[in-house]
Amino acid sequence: MVMENVMGLKYSSFAIRGIDVSQFNGTIDWTKVSANFSGIRVGYGRTIDTKFKENWLNSKGKVNRIPYWYMDYYSNHTSGATVNGMADADWGKEQAETCWANLKNDPDGSVFLDIENGHPSYSPAISTVSVRAQAIAKAFLERMDELSSKRNGIYCSLGLLNWFNAWFKDRPLWVAWYNENQTPQTVLSSVATNGWLGKCLIWQYASDGDMDDDGAGDGVAMGMAYKTLDLNAWLGTSAQYTELFGKEVQQVALYRIKILIYNLTVRTGPGVLYPRLRRADFPGEYNIYEEKNGFGRISDIKSEWLSLSPDYVQKITTPTPPPAELTDAEKLARLWAAHPELH
Repeated sequence: MVMENVMGLKYSSFAIRGIDVSQFNGTIDWTKVSANFSGIRVGYGRTIDTKFKENWLNSKGKVNRIPYWYMDYYSNHTSGATVNGMADADWGKEQAETCWANLKNDPDGSVFLDIENGHPSYSPAISTVSVRAQAIAKAFLERMDELSSKRNGIYCSLGLLNWFNAWFKDRPLWVAWYNENQTPQTVLSSVATNGWLGKCLIWQYASDGDMDDDGAGDGVAMGMAYKTLDLNAWLGTSAQYTELFGKEVQQVALYRIKILIYNLTVRTGPGVLYPRLRRADFPGEYNIYEEKNGFGRISDIKSEWLSLSPDYVQKITTPTPPPAELTDAEKLARLWAAHPELH
């Protein structure tokens, strides 16, 4: 999804982070991608994204994958198109079947239907053909639900939420809204105000790839061929994440730091007013999983933070690789560590 944006948010400020990609990101080096999840475009109409198979295969095991399909709501009403004259419901159903044919042998997550305006050179504004566009969308989602045995979602801009009729509004939502003044809480509030009843799981907050708010795109550093990159934040709960992907969230480190002083305090939250827990190990190194207020979270399961002042820590570029899938015993040990009230 391509939209103009000017942002003031940092990718590192979100505990669960993601990207979304298509052929327009070029050849991707997935070993450089730092994300919990990635949306991957399957295709549109009767066309498969030229990078889909490569991205779907190479990203497996490195991120949790979310397939999305760009809805063609115009070709069956376009003179000269091979599907011109096809009934709207049949066109939606065919797109779902084309999408699923490319996913069924290696499915992951739920499918999100990307609904947005096509370019005016080949399509009318979606608001001028609402009846037919919604008929195509409904047929796609009904057929995809049947094929995948899941309840699939919608991926669209905040401004389009009022366009949908009631049939759609209880579906999982991936919302695009580029506004530097927003927070996850205000996004959820705005989605609800616009009458959406389903779970808003993902917020696409930027498309320029500027991860650290320095005015430059960081797509190349994230393994893309170009600087631009769609950036996303997870807005759902950990339980909803597990429900979508069938696995628990695996925390992804942003980078690693080296402790430079003896008495650096580890606190329960990102700021000097939070209670002290202990001194950081010195000499010592830690992964950083999240940044907030100049502090970094050093634990993947507990709220343990320390100052990221360059006077106290030195950034090491390469983080420790993500852990392998946990055994039941390891999951129990982590639960025990994260919840001392159970002791």
